[in-house]
Amino acid sequence: MKRRFWLCLLCCGLLFTVAAQLDKSYRAERFDVDVQAQADGSLHVNETVTFNFVGGPFSYVFREPPTDHTDGVAGIQAGTDGVPWPNGTGPGEVEISGSNPVNVTWHLSPTSDTTQTFDLTYDLLGVVRRGEEADILDFQALPDEYEYAIDSSRVTVHFPPGGRLVAEPDIRAGDATVITEADRVTFDMQNLSPGDPLVVRLAFAPGAFTAAPPVWQAEQESQNSLAWIWFALGAIILGGGTLAFWRAGRPYLWSAPKVNTYLYKPPFELPPALAGYLANHSINWNHGLATLFDLATRGLVEIEQTREKTMFRSAEFTLTRPKQAAGLRPHEQTLMDLLFTDKNGTERESIELSEMSRLITSSRWKEYTDALKLEADQGGFADPAARERQKRLTIWGTVTALLAMPLFVAAFLMSDLFGMWTLITVGAVFLVGIIGLIIAASMSPLSAKGQQYAAAFEPFRRMLIDVARGKADLPDPTYYHAYLPYATAYGQAVQWVKDQAKSDYQAVPEYFRAAEASGAEMAAFIAVIATASSSGGSAGAAAGAAGAGTAGGGASGAG
Repeated sequence: MKRRFWLCLLCCGLLFTVAAQLDKSYRAERFDVDVQAQADGSLHVNETVTFNFVGGPFSYVFREPPTDHTDGVAGIQAGTDGVPWPNGTGPGEVEISGSNPVNVTWHLSPTSDTTQTFDLTYDLLGVVRRGEEADILDFQALPDEYEYAIDSSRVTVHFPPGGRLVAEPDIRAGDATVITEADRVTFDMQNLSPGDPLVVRLAFAPGAFTAAPPVWQAEQESQNSLAWIWFALGAIILGGGTLAFWRAGRPYLWSAPKVNTYLYKPPFELPPALAGYLANHSINWNHGLATLFDLATRGLVEIEQTREKTMFRSAEFTLTRPKQAAGLRPHEQTLMDLLFTDKNGTERESIELSEMSRLITSSRWKEYTDALKLEADQGGFADPAARERQKRLTIWGTVTALLAMPLFVAAFLMSDLFGMWTLITVGAVFLVGIIGLIIAASMSPLSAKGQQYAAAFEPFRRMLIDVARGKADLPDPTYYHAYLPYATAYGQAVQWVKDQAKSDYQAVPEYFRAAEASGAEMAAFIAVIATASSSGGSAGAAAGAAGAGTAGGGASGAG
């Protein structure tokens, strides 16, 4: 009882704390910036921000003077209402820490429902970028990030002695009223939403700034002069890596030739799942479903609709094993075990179709794929060496692509030294990995015999696909039932039965029984095909821009 009392008290305290935090807000009545461009290319900046605090209490205000595209920040002084504050971490003191970014924090006595003006003065060194036709001042007057509204803002940039503009002031981001005078330019803004930017560019006549170009510009130009090295290195990596993967996979890059003729019967007596493997070069749930329908056609599995579809529930179907089968191929026996034996080895005579995806787990599904692959190997259809080479290239492609991640981190950490040109090399490494994976996926595991059989089956496969898509007709409507397992192996099960539904042949296979009250056997058969096609999905699966490049910005806020 005592414990519940203290828990209740704690919850109440938390609720009051959250409510108090939600009942505080602030906005800037004014955010004014006065900038004096110096002859040496630096900027002397005075920021004056008047905050209106509603509720509270507020204990600090912060500002992060920007350092990007500058040679640093110096001469930082902060205060309120025109009175400088001493350095420190106590109330009435300002704390200055960090270098990139620089953090300026005004520590307040608990403050509520008041208006206060905060002053910040600092020098941005090496801001103006030298050029042959003009000296460029790119400046972001407002912070990159701020979460308060600003009622009014004025930004004034004073020119250096003798400085003159050679072009109209350019607002790169944001919206402001511009007033240009002989020695200054003013940008006025009203009713700014949180995060609204102001990025401006001023182009001065060459010679207005007398000092040497800023250090960051010289470093950037030096990095740009070496960009060709990173391009060349990236080209070597991309070309060499692609060539290496291509040469490794080339002997096994085979696909069945395209055909323009049809074959209306299988050229060889081959199980549908194995025929599908020869066409796809991989195994998925379509092959298992093709085996299921083939077994059903041979009277070893029956499918019955046990519940019709209603507005509130879907239809249900039951798979039943009417008798024990003998002489099955390994992959057929494995599928029967998957369906009619649970994880614990307990046999069952029937299974609800809705349970199939839960029963056929990824680990058990591998037993089927392994059995089918083994049959392909034993029949001489697959080349184990090709499969091993494909596996190795897949591993190497994955490793190469993943290698780009630590290289990206290293390139980012060394960007001050080499710039971002190193990302070209990182991108080349990543592309090589992706190309390697594509080549590995395109490789065929088939032997010469397997390729011969796959090519022989291609006219038959093309016929089934075109019939399913309504581009061809069957000479005998009974083929709809006979070739459903093959159409399923080729991924056309649902389209195949839908095409039959459009024909005059409306009979359903003998192994399927619709619900007694249905009267629409074909619709029920389409439903079971669609449901079965989706049941094994899990098993088959197992197989700050506006101100970029400018000085200024930073962050600002209170709390």
